[in-house]
Amino acid sequence: MSRFGMGASSVQSATKPVPWENPRSWRRNLHRATTGLVLLLVLTTGCSSETLHKSMTQSSQEPQASATTEPVDEGEFPTVETTGPRAEPTKSTGPTQTARAGETIERATINGRLTIKHDDVTVRDVIVRGTGTYMIYIIRKDNGECPRHVRLEYVEVDGSQAPADSIPIYSPECGFTIDHGLLHNLGRAIRVVNDVTIENTYIYLNRTWEGAHRSGVSTHGGKNIVVKNNVILCEKGGCTAAITMYGDHAPVDGYLLEHNVIATTGSYYIYGGNLDGSNYPEGRDIKIVDNHFSTRYFPECGKYGPVTGFDAGVRGNEWHGNVWQESGKPVSEGA
Repeated sequence: MSRFGMGASSVQSATKPVPWENPRSWRRNLHRATTGLVLLLVLTTGCSSETLHKSMTQSSQEPQASATTEPVDEGEFPTVETTGPRAEPTKSTGPTQTARAGETIERATINGRLTIKHDDVTVRDVIVRGTGTYMIYIIRKDNGECPRHVRLEYVEVDGSQAPADSIPIYSPECGFTIDHGLLHNLGRAIRVVNDVTIENTYIYLNRTWEGAHRSGVSTHGGKNIVVKNNVILCEKGGCTAAITMYGDHAPVDGYLLEHNVIATTGSYYIYGGNLDGSNYPEGRDIKIVDNHFSTRYFPECGKYGPVTGFDAGVRGNEWHGNVWQESGKPVSEGA
């Protein structure tokens, strides 16, 4: 098991994530720690000793629930250890823009914005230290078409040098895939529209601002979205939900939310794409399946419950296999 394993554990006490400004040095320091001190950064809440639990910095002002049952063994989820670059960068640059189709950007630290506007671009084993509104920005090509086959693999996005309300990954209309990403020191994470896949990624949102309405993965309408096998922690005030599907600009049409672990200080875990008062309130083909809802911050995952604005069993919408992370008991859409 990884020392940050998300799988089977004997953890019982509740705690918050370890605060970290530099996850690279955190990993190295933890590796050098005294033998026998094994810290498990798990969504099921907790650590390996009461002493360690009591010494943790509390990074959220919201109420926190204590886990009363042992976590269910559902296999490994992404961790800080298994996401982000697999080796230290070999070069450092300022703001960067792709220059050609088929380009690969790898083993680099980018200080500022990375702009992608070409087909078949791969960004691999890269750290992006954002400083402005957008950190990774995927825009239309010069001919007005969206770039095709954009992949972000083992990428780390560090928002510590950017405003809290920045958007680390943003594509106004175009698609992309992020796999094994590590996103941290952020107020919010990824805004998506069409043809986006987010998988095997660890998202830690621990910053906020006055009047914030933020979330982990958000859409204001779009199609063909896959959010699968991720860990999403959205804490502190102003976190509306971990996942928001709003039909403001277009219907939510074709959204697979599968096998994620979520903890949030927001009102709900999910706003489900069928919200009265939105311009397009009838989302379709929204499948919320096999997810793990954590009671890390509230007994019902969100302040008021796990989900709102979701119509199960109509227009191709599905809800099944969702469980409470701490107990493995089923969660219904009406919970």
